[in-house]
Amino acid sequence: MSKGSMVCIILCLQIMITAGCWDSMELNDRALWLATGWDIGEKEDEIQICGQIAIPSNMQSQSGGGGGGGKGESFVAVSAKGKNVQEALENQQGMLSREAYFGHRRVTFYGEEFAKRGLKQEIDINSRSPNVGIRTDVFVVKGDTALNALNQSNPFENPPAVAALKAHRQAGGRGDKVYLDLLMAANSEGIRPTIPVVEIEPIQKGNKEAKGEAKKTILKLTGLAVFGPDLKLAGFLNMNENRDYLWVTGNLQKKTITISLGGQSNASLALTKIKGKIIPKMEGNQITFTVKLSGEGGITENNNNLNINMTRNVRTLEKSMEKQTKEQVLATINKVQKEFGLDIFGFGESVHKKYPHKWKKVKKDWDRYFAEANISVNVDLKIRQIGMTGPSMLYKESEIKE
Repeated sequence: MSKGSMVCIILCLQIMITAGCWDSMELNDRALWLATGWDIGEKEDEIQICGQIAIPSNMQSQSGGGGGGGKGESFVAVSAKGKNVQEALENQQGMLSREAYFGHRRVTFYGEEFAKRGLKQEIDINSRSPNVGIRTDVFVVKGDTALNALNQSNPFENPPAVAALKAHRQAGGRGDKVYLDLLMAANSEGIRPTIPVVEIEPIQKGNKEAKGEAKKTILKLTGLAVFGPDLKLAGFLNMNENRDYLWVTGNLQKKTITISLGGQSNASLALTKIKGKIIPKMEGNQITFTVKLSGEGGITENNNNLNINMTRNVRTLEKSMEKQTKEQVLATINKVQKEFGLDIFGFGESVHKKYPHKWKKVKKDWDRYFAEANISVNVDLKIRQIGMTGPSMLYKESEIKE
């Protein structure tokens, strides 16, 4: 046998011996972690880590799941306290017969009190573990704890942890980009971090709950949380202001604009092609910004006497919607300037890109420059579809304005 043949045989034997995942763990030995919650502990230096963990044997039979891990439920929420995350997780592991596995985590919740105390000291572990993905949706639970959020069931999703993520996408938000945006903003001087907000709200059954039936609740997306440079919660924006923020930052996926045309007359435009851009201008120490917003879509309601088969009437609606949008977005920007003084939109980042040398002079005190900046908004909206009919069918022919 030749020397070359011997080498091939030895290599084949080595491959046969070393092949396979010698350190792999069976699925039955893992506790699949679906969502994480962060709360403050009873002591000042304690934190509480909560986890929503799947019960695989029940996930196929339950459409919405339930909380607490009782019979037939698809998940269990467990929590433990510690001086830091690792200690809390070790204490939590003592409650589990399987090793916690974080590779399937999609959502993270921060209780409001925890967010007020600050995120900076604890979130390091989230990005350090190779088993935890960066593409995670993150929420602040306004007025409540993360543990209570993790105990919420959802009639549409199994497991219920993904309901908040899907609702965020349906609302036209950033989805699982939020945690990545949080890390980037936390390490930038030209933009401050933001996180979507959820609240625990009752599910209404007609006008009131049935007698003897426990009050049912669900997580609802309600706005945006604003954070300072130290990653401490500074305050909240509502859902309309949240959409304005997303539009200015170029992250808005869809939006409906409804305007009043006097009396009970109104019209709605559903936008799908949406863009936002910030244009900075620096002259000496004077900094001004122009925000350019654009969108295209179709009329979904036209509860007025305008015949929108006519081009001039379409343009009338466009102008009215542009005016309202401009006023609303400006009001949101001014609110953030006056109430928070924190650049959550990335105006500083736009200066950094266009004027890198001048940015060095203003970056250390950028929040003050932002709060005092002169900002204008230009809006360009296009109605591309008007639906099956031109004038509303609720008006007589003599009442229609051509």
